[in-house]
Amino acid sequence: MRAKRHRHAPREKKAKRPPTPATPPTQEYHALAELSKGERCPECLIGTLNKYEPAVLLRISGHSPYEATRHIMERLRCNACGIYFTAALPEAVQQDGQPNQMYAYSARSLMAISKYYMGQPFYRQESLQHLLGLNITASTLFDQCEYVANAIKPIYDVILRLAADAPYFEIDDTPYKILSETEIQKPNRKTGKLQRRTGSNASGLIASLGTGQVLILIQTNIGHAGEWIDEILSQRTVGLPAPIVMSDALSSNKTSVIPVIESLCNVHARRQFADITDHFPETVPWVLNDYKVIWENEAHCQDNTLSPLDRRRYHKTHSLPVMEIMKNRFETHLADEDVEENSGLGKAMSYFLRHYLGLTQFCHTEGARLDNNRMEAELKIPIRNRKNAYFYKTLAGAQVSDVLTSMISTCVQAGVNPFDYLTWVQQHPERVKTSPLTCLPWNYKGVSEKIAA
Repeated sequence: MRAKRHRHAPREKKAKRPPTPATPPTQEYHALAELSKGERCPECLIGTLNKYEPAVLLRISGHSPYEATRHIMERLRCNACGIYFTAALPEAVQQDGQPNQMYAYSARSLMAISKYYMGQPFYRQESLQHLLGLNITASTLFDQCEYVANAIKPIYDVILRLAADAPYFEIDDTPYKILSETEIQKPNRKTGKLQRRTGSNASGLIASLGTGQVLILIQTNIGHAGEWIDEILSQRTVGLPAPIVMSDALSSNKTSVIPVIESLCNVHARRQFADITDHFPETVPWVLNDYKVIWENEAHCQDNTLSPLDRRRYHKTHSLPVMEIMKNRFETHLADEDVEENSGLGKAMSYFLRHYLGLTQFCHTEGARLDNNRMEAELKIPIRNRKNAYFYKTLAGAQVSDVLTSMISTCVQAGVNPFDYLTWVQQHPERVKTSPLTCLPWNYKGVSEKIAA
């Protein structure tokens, strides 16, 4: 879960999402029918009318999200052989769906985004459509979204494989119930023995590729993010350097299949102190002030767009000494028994000391993050869906959600219009199946241009 805001908390700069290309407004030209250039002015009867800069009105109108159009195609029939000749549909209509397909690709794309990114439950979309006079049932909405998920699944599988070779990962969990999944037997990652598991979670994973693209992936099932990243890293190409994995310090988030560089979230460490400010008003404020310096250093790195190497050097020079001062003071307090080890303050200090190496990884390793805020912000998407729809009924429904949420979030992160992308994917099923690598969100525009040519 994302860190809570407390007094004394450093004002962190909110990460900006890449802008999605804006859709320009439709333009309509309205001629002045009763008058024309060169005519005598009807007011003064002296001057003549000349061309002038047109008046402009930007009007934003409302309508139903979906528009129903009945296409009536003229047909002729031969009275001898009985063959039919049918008028062709406009090209735009043909591109937006297969023959006899009621719900267009564009409608399916909007349904998927409304549910799996905006968190609008199917029953709520059904109610809205009923109010607007175009009835679409909740079950129909799901069926259409499943078509989109099936169409984009080959690309999702490619993204999972690309993620395995990423140099940087961020992972986290949030609880998410699946009604049909009550319990399973799952092997313990340490002992290999089967054990009963009941807790289902939406696990989030951000994989930052060496080429600069960022993949945002969600998986919902009985298990934790550590188990999921183990599945992904088991496909990693042999010989690649150990990846950096950012997470909180929970053992369930630990990886076990390959060696990794563990980077831990400083927001979680700081929160240990922020939560007990009222109980230890003499000690906690200086810890929060020291942490504030570290986030100010990170803001300096972002404002000056420092390279990963320069950022690491800057933090090693300016942030690591602050972390070392905190470490030395905590050790002294606990050793001298000035602070009770089992008190809230003692536990916060012990947490910091126990995970000191992971908490200072951003000072030692290029690309290691200071906190896990970006992952926790992305988890707000499934959390929003959970708040509105509460649960998934089956694992199959959860998997449809995972595929679409992951692909839409990855599009948003890449600055690609997800509506256009999902529609394009449905329009080119053969290309998606045979060459999914060329259909990734940051590649598909070039592919569509070649197709048009």
